[in-house]
Amino acid sequence: MKRTALALVLAGVGCGGGGGGDPDAGPCTDCTPNPDAGAFTWRLTPRDPTTIYRFEDQSPVVAGRSTRFAVEHGGLACDLWAMPLVEIAASTRTVMITPRVFARVPDCTLAASQIRVVTLELAAGTWTIRGAGTTPPPPVTLTVGAAPARACGLSPCTLDCDCDTASGERCLGAMGLGGAFTACVRPCEHNRDCGDGACVDLADGHFRTCDLQPECSAGFPCPGGYACTAGVCEPTFTLSQSTRAGCVSDQDCSGGLRCVESTTAAGPSRCEVACRTGGGWCQGAHVCGPAAADLSGLARTDSVCGFLGE
Repeated sequence: MKRTALALVLAGVGCGGGGGGDPDAGPCTDCTPNPDAGAFTWRLTPRDPTTIYRFEDQSPVVAGRSTRFAVEHGGLACDLWAMPLVEIAASTRTVMITPRVFARVPDCTLAASQIRVVTLELAAGTWTIRGAGTTPPPPVTLTVGAAPARACGLSPCTLDCDCDTASGERCLGAMGLGGAFTACVRPCEHNRDCGDGACVDLADGHFRTCDLQPECSAGFPCPGGYACTAGVCEPTFTLSQSTRAGCVSDQDCSGGLRCVESTTAAGPSRCEVACRTGGGWCQGAHVCGPAAADLSGLARTDSVCGFLGE
């Protein structure tokens, strides 16, 4: 099995909170500055998609069963993934996918392409899946049939409810050595999406799905700011009002946090966890998501760890 170079388990509640106080407080007074950090900031930036297509699964889809779409886009080699923006308009049966990155400032010059994978569960009807951008690629049409009138629990699965949805499993289709098939799997893009395993491509199974093998080891280190403990990457940083303070560059932030520029409101750049996917990047009572969901009022950009409250 091959590990992907890719990132729903919320990390256990720890110290730090994140609410109250002056949201425009000055630089962090109890951070542990990262001496290896560069003099960079990061800006949440959309990237123009070049191609959109169904990922692996070409089988018929019914309401109640998920499928995945891949969105290819250009960018720069120093880009960090950010959570894609997925907008579903039920009235027009349209899905708009905007791939996004944290672009480095100052940037690099080496061009690079990326593939992002988005999991969708749609109501019955004919849907148009589009990629947002200045010159969007041709859209994809997907017809979703009516859900069968039956109880859940069928094996092999044909509906998501045949799977352990509480753990993140979905009934996804793929092409194996014996032909097309469906199975209950946990979709992922990065190891951090799995929490207790690794995001892998299976030679005779699904690509980009969680597999019960160590997330990290001597040969597969954790991302910066995380330590490998019993095969799982655990955050070494603490998220709080203080550590999520104003910054001039990454050098002002604790290891694992980056100096992220404001994009949704006026205000200073902040030391934040730049969530590459919707996975387990956060520490304590925080979760990856949009700025509007951060109860602390600190986030001024999407795709960072927001405070959930305690």
